[in-house]
Amino acid sequence: MGGRAEPPEGGPEGGAGGEDEFRSVVFDESFIRAARIQELSASERLSGAHRSVRRRSGRGGLPRQALALMLLIGFAFATAVYMGVRHPYAPPITGAAANLSTQVIPLQPGPAGIPTDHNPVNLPPSLVASASASASASASASASASASASASAGGAASGGTPSDGASASVTPSASASGAPASPSAPAVVGHDPIFSGLPGSEYLPIGATGLNLPNARHTDHFTHDEVYAALQVVLNYLKASSLDPDVLAAGNTDDVRQYLSPGQTEQFTDSVDHPTNDQRHLATGWMVRFDPAKVRLATQQVLVAPGSVAYHELDSGTLEVTSDYTFVYALSPAKQAAASPTPTPSASASASVSGSPTGTATAEPVVYYAVRRALTYWLTPDDITGGKLQVVDSVTQAGATSCDADNSAFLQPLFPVQSHSGAQPKGSSSAKATPTPHPSASPSSTPGAVDPFDHSRDAWTMCGQLSWVL
Repeated sequence: MGGRAEPPEGGPEGGAGGEDEFRSVVFDESFIRAARIQELSASERLSGAHRSVRRRSGRGGLPRQALALMLLIGFAFATAVYMGVRHPYAPPITGAAANLSTQVIPLQPGPAGIPTDHNPVNLPPSLVASASASASASASASASASASASASAGGAASGGTPSDGASASVTPSASASGAPASPSAPAVVGHDPIFSGLPGSEYLPIGATGLNLPNARHTDHFTHDEVYAALQVVLNYLKASSLDPDVLAAGNTDDVRQYLSPGQTEQFTDSVDHPTNDQRHLATGWMVRFDPAKVRLATQQVLVAPGSVAYHELDSGTLEVTSDYTFVYALSPAKQAAASPTPTPSASASASVSGSPTGTATAEPVVYYAVRRALTYWLTPDDITGGKLQVVDSVTQAGATSCDADNSAFLQPLFPVQSHSGAQPKGSSSAKATPTPHPSASPSSTPGAVDPFDHSRDAWTMCGQLSWVL
């Protein structure tokens, strides 16, 4: 009974026997930490635990490499979404600027010939009536304001204090005309006598006074102040590109460039430096301009026919504004200025009307040149803040001009010339320029009459005949 008994058949062959049987099974530290269940200790079992094992809250789940891969994929996806929103090739409507599409349509002289102070023609009756009504309304409003101001001033003289509004309305009325307004007189007086050869012109306003803006109202994405500022930019552009004498006949382009969005300045520069009749690079699509070597302004006054300005929201980031006005310029050949000193407007007009040859400068009649400009603008919030705009569409009707004239760099007005027969003198009141037909013109394809003062018709058309009332 002293020692451990051996099996009857003896000990296992080559075996260590006993406790050496499980030597190949190693429970190292990593194996123990990886175990998901753990047997309760003796004290825990005695404490009344209902289970004999517990589930360990180990760091199970995805390995670190898988977690890092998922984070990388998520970051790449977020980057792709961000770059899609900030796409560098956004459409022009929300991008830097749009390209200008322009068309200049010459209107050759009609049966009335070239409108001059020696060959007077009437303005359209509907235009005169509209301008007269507008002038009368403006005069009535001015008279009413003056009466209100006078009443306020009388109250102040008797011991009352005039309001700021009343005192502000006195000065413009007094400075505008220097005389009481008459209901039958235009709102703007002081027309250059040069326009006396254009019956009905006394009812047309002069310059910027004829550019009327609509009331500014907010849109879905543009505030009242933004709309008002956008309309002011359009007004400034119209004044610079249609009324500025330095732009019209002195070759200045900077006064127009300053109102263009930076994205359009390159196209504008190309149009001025290399004008081409390709509907993209016509300098005359951006502004009204005449060749200083051929044309001079007989007066710096410009008549403006009643027109319109309208606006609407194109999308959340673009306000579209349209304008449609017709301007009447008084022009003379530039060679007159070199022949003798430029006379005063009154003296020039008087000599022209009477037909007296007081000097070389008055030998040629003054030409009345009509230009209708139908323009479309886009303004983004950045444009409005910077006082800029984008001119996206421009249609110009201009006459009297030959249909085959190149108007890409300068508008080409026609001037009366001496008859080849020599029967009529150069300054004769019956002098007319022979209309230059279109190269492909034929009796069946003669251009129709186009009235540049009729804004009820679309401005885009083919070369036509300038319609003036006989």
